Amino acid sequence: MTTPTLPAAGTPATRSAPPRTHTARTLPVFVLSALVATGQMYVPIPLFTAMKADWNAGSVVMTWIISAFAFGYAGGFVLFGPLSDRYGHRRVLMTGMLAAAVVTLLTGLAFSAPVAVGLRLVQGLVVGSIPPAIMAYVATRITPAHRAVVTMSIATSFLAATVIAQIVSQAVVAAFPWRTVFLASAVLFALLALTLRRVMLPDAPTGADLPLRHSYAAIPAVFRLLSLVPMLVAGAMAMAVMVGIYTGLELTGVVEDSAELLTLRAGALPVMLILPLLAVPLARLTKHSQIALGVLIAAVAMVAATFEGGHLAVLAILLAVMVGGLGIVGPAVLQSAGELGGESRVAAMSVAMFSFYVGATAGPLVAAAAAPHGFATLAWTLAVLLVAALAMTIVGLALQRRAAA
Repeated sequence: MTTPTLPAAGTPATRSAPPRTHTARTLPVFVLSALVATGQMYVPIPLFTAMKADWNAGSVVMTWIISAFAFGYAGGFVLFGPLSDRYGHRRVLMTGMLAAAVVTLLTGLAFSAPVAVGLRLVQGLVVGSIPPAIMAYVATRITPAHRAVVTMSIATSFLAATVIAQIVSQAVVAAFPWRTVFLASAVLFALLALTLRRVMLPDAPTGADLPLRHSYAAIPAVFRLLSLVPMLVAGAMAMAVMVGIYTGLELTGVVEDSAELLTLRAGALPVMLILPLLAVPLARLTKHSQIALGVLIAAVAMVAATFEGGHLAVLAILLAVMVGGLGIVGPAVLQSAGELGGESRVAAMSVAMFSFYVGATAGPLVAAAAAPHGFATLAWTLAVLLVAALAMTIVGLALQRRAAA
């Protein structure tokens, strides 16, 4: 018995290989696009104090500023991801960038917390059109020999946005009003749309003449890939931990000095820069092994953090190790979805990214529930999530072996 792949969702059964893009010219723009897009989830975290003072809002409302975006972001993957195969990756990507510029501008002008939460939901939805189109373009237009490194680089950018967006946001709010962060992001989205038009190849012929339902036909089939589903759950739990720990640092008050917070956030950057270099050696492991390795590294770091949360230098190192572990998980899940998806890789990868940000939606809520009991409680809670992610990975491996038997 062999592992099934998804049926094609309205694409021709045979298609000549499309021309390949120039990797060195395209990759930097994609990396920056991934940083700016995913970074929108995290930029409000350092702005919480200024936002609360401006709107006279509570901490729970502030967590929804993050979760609303994450929820919309996850929905955007499923809503817009399949459309990139139908209407073209470049067209969907540029349209998403321009729409994101408009909604991000409006978010920066929000006059109350409830309005901001609603706009953040819409912002997440339109920004969610960007990553699936990027990853689908990589899967079809990047030279096969370069794909592992390119995929790891872009996936690392999604991860690095967790830290880089907070660092930039913290630096900006120290000198300017908090709304400046959103206004500058809107300008970046518009500039990136113009740049992408120049570096991306024209869209290949698509199945736009087929009924719209064909574009979404493969999405339900993703959940019939039994060996993939536990990996998606593991990826969601890993993302919940990533967002939960950084939100928790703000809510628990374990570190209050802005310089110390900056140190904790910046400490993970060297690890993120190293991750793309590990793509080739990690490729020697199976995807399940990669996920298990990453989750184990992150879990050990999180358990250690429960005892060392009061020591800044040690905590910075442990957070960097945790980020490194989680940085292995994301690309492995994405590549697994793409491989199992067959011709409907966009649908499969869209569902994978949807699962990540369902987890990201839960992360701030977990942090808000655990934070009143202290940092150690938060760290133990997140460690339990990572152990559960490891268990799901083992289940997925067992299902894969059973299907291959």
